[in-house]
Amino acid sequence: MTRSGPKASDRKDLAAAYEAARMIGALDIGQAAIAVGGRAVALEGIEGTAGLLERMRGMRNHGRLAGKAGGALVKCVKPDQEKRADMPTIGPDTIRAAYAAGLAGVGVEAGRSLILDYATTIGLADEHGLFVIGLDPEAHDER
Repeated sequence: MTRSGPKASDRKDLAAAYEAARMIGALDIGQAAIAVGGRAVALEGIEGTAGLLERMRGMRNHGRLAGKAGGALVKCVKPDQEKRADMPTIGPDTIRAAYAAGLAGVGVEAGRSLILDYATTIGLADEHGLFVIGLDPEAHDER
């Protein structure tokens, strides 16, 4: 969706975050996870995606991820969730927060997610050099 796409290291982050997001979704905890360096480092809880990204920003600022650049946020539908309600959603605020948290990009499930104000969201991602990609829910890989 964006001018820049994920690099090989970003693909590992996308895969790890997707697996983690699906696992917490199965427990009905949240829809999102962040991976850096090929491993999940933050999971969405009651605070929602905005709180998750703020927590990630704090981890970067406190050196918990020193020397680790990039990372990816993935949002997906909870496995037993009614797909017509509470769909994973991103928008301009998500992109701003992902950038502030030092992430390389965002992955959302293709055909199962909403992107609010699409033009602004993708424009901001391009402006900040972030990728936004649709993930194939059947193949657990990006489309």
